[in-house]
Amino acid sequence: MQKVYVLDSSVLLHDPGALFNFEDNEVVIPYAVLEELENKKQSLTNVGREARETIRNLDRLRQDGQLAQGVKLSGGGSLRVELNHTSSHVLPLFSDLTLVDNRILAVCLNLAQEEERPVILVTKDIAMRVKADAVGVLTQDYYNDKVELPVLAEEVLSIPLDDSDVNVLYKEGRMPLIQPVAPNSCIKGVLPDGSVLPLIASPTGEDFIYSAKTSKKATWEIMPKNIEQSWALEFLNNPEIRLVNLMGSAGTGKTILALASGLEQTVHQESYTRLLCARPIVPFGKDIGYLPGEKEHKVRPYMQPIYDNLELLLRPKRDREREKANDSLVDSAIELLKKKGQLEIEILTYIRGRSIPNQFIIIDEAQNLSAHEIKTIITRAGEGTKIVLCGDPDQIDHPYLDKQSNGQALVASRLQGKSFYGQVRLVQGERSELATLAADLL
Repeated sequence: MQKVYVLDSSVLLHDPGALFNFEDNEVVIPYAVLEELENKKQSLTNVGREARETIRNLDRLRQDGQLAQGVKLSGGGSLRVELNHTSSHVLPLFSDLTLVDNRILAVCLNLAQEEERPVILVTKDIAMRVKADAVGVLTQDYYNDKVELPVLAEEVLSIPLDDSDVNVLYKEGRMPLIQPVAPNSCIKGVLPDGSVLPLIASPTGEDFIYSAKTSKKATWEIMPKNIEQSWALEFLNNPEIRLVNLMGSAGTGKTILALASGLEQTVHQESYTRLLCARPIVPFGKDIGYLPGEKEHKVRPYMQPIYDNLELLLRPKRDREREKANDSLVDSAIELLKKKGQLEIEILTYIRGRSIPNQFIIIDEAQNLSAHEIKTIITRAGEGTKIVLCGDPDQIDHPYLDKQSNGQALVASRLQGKSFYGQVRLVQGERSELATLAADLL
């Protein structure tokens, strides 16, 4: 049966293309939603951009007829803007119709009384779904962009190895595959004594398994502490893997491994002309408002986690071992890399429209990016550029994203198995015992 889907503004601010994703059903946009889009369009944030894009989509549909009367969509359904149906008698006593949410709920209730078809409110606002359920409105989340990541046990393949297999791996660095697997898969080679050898499938997934046993020479003096970090460094140091996705909870080493590999390949090996580090500006907790000073002074608080890791990596090894902080020397090293053009620390607001060739790009906190934003970033990559995404899909601060709809999860779902893509989910905390226990128990 054809359904009537009433869209909340949160859906359109999350995905302007949602207008066209309901197949042959009728899409209804309450007039109150248009007012909210009008209020958001001036914003210079991503929300403002999505509001403007939604308005442009509606303006193009307006060429096919009057929106209040309804226009046909390419998928076989229709769309109309609902101007009326905001009477308060259908809502609980003393409901305030000046609130946009209540006006949208009134539209849904009135349509449900008139329509023989199911009327469903689609919203990404959890509180709105609770209110809708309380007044008897059918409601659901927007599922079109949701992905389901496999459990870790299914993502990592384990294969038994005997002594002859190990000899081949250490001598040749590779061995024939018994059965094809996904390209660049992370594999555990289980030895007869129960120990595990980290392995990685070839880019074709058909011919060989390459040993992920790291070399004796560390990456910028950083050695892997567990099997997942071994896989991560293999992908990070492999020039054929152009996109690396590191997912894991706080303290698993995502950012520091990426920075160590980037510095090694940019400063020592000169494989890339510049190390570019960027993060989305999504503050944790209450925002402190506008910050004074030049752009660098405004950006520094948001980029402090990257600076913290750079300070650790650039501090001389003797000072690191003695836990001695030589801040002036570290700051000078960071400034020198910037002046030489080998290091750039930027916010993602300024990356749009750029073409970035032959650079090592690290995107930290990638779980706070939408599917549209992650696509915009990856399509900035020019010839010879490598992109590393670091983030924790379980730790999202963005108001319109969740574990199943963020850009990093989308990349993991859509690109798994591609020859240019490597993915590792780090599970073991290495920052400190306290950080590991807090991540597990709190």
